[in-house]
Amino acid sequence: MNLRSDNRDAFTLVELLVVIAIIGILAAMLLPALSSAKQKSYQVVDLNNLKQFGLAMHIVAGDNNDILPWANWDDPLGVTHSDQGWVYQLPANASYPLTPAQTDVHTGSFWLVLKNTRTYFCPLEDTNNALFKTRMQQSSSYLMNGAACGYYRASANLYPNYPLVKLGQISPGGVAFWECANNTAIENLLYYNDGSATPDEIKDARHNQTFVSGAFDGSARLMPLASWAQKAVEPTANELWCYPQSPNGR
Repeated sequence: MNLRSDNRDAFTLVELLVVIAIIGILAAMLLPALSSAKQKSYQVVDLNNLKQFGLAMHIVAGDNNDILPWANWDDPLGVTHSDQGWVYQLPANASYPLTPAQTDVHTGSFWLVLKNTRTYFCPLEDTNNALFKTRMQQSSSYLMNGAACGYYRASANLYPNYPLVKLGQISPGGVAFWECANNTAIENLLYYNDGSATPDEIKDARHNQTFVSGAFDGSARLMPLASWAQKAVEPTANELWCYPQSPNGR
């Protein structure tokens, strides 16, 4: 009887190390692809959210003689508006600086259509982040183009002299919604002080240098961040600067 054990089926240390190395190489090859797929899934959610915004905008305008919803442009100099905006309606006694309690999403005109707080946020938004907590308006990752109310004309007591914009007046391809820069406390505080923005309030790179936006025709699309930045400084009217009652869109 042979009492020797046969270990020929066992792996040697060298073989195990080779297998581990191969697994590591495969993982390194797959991770970028998985990361890219995950990023694309975030973009799909953003695009869907902004398409829902477009639907809500058209419904609200259709119920209001084609007038676009109030863009929630509130002036840091102290001028606030109690009109029902797209994302919130301020209490009559609201004053600047605003608070999250005053900018309650449930009071906005879109809420009657969307009725889902998740639709208001980019999937990459961390609402528990300390930077997010510095915002006066914590109801939405997205902001509305101030073109819908004439930008600064909505403040400094000029607002009564400028009629609100009708959906049929504004360029269908004009950008209506986007995410502003949110990388620092200052950006979160200044850009998310209300529910609207100007096209030069950007620099957000959540989506690998790609910008997600919704248009006034209800569509949503991607744009390279570099292209957006270039259009934001153009002196003439374009899809970003699209206030219809001004020659340069501003």
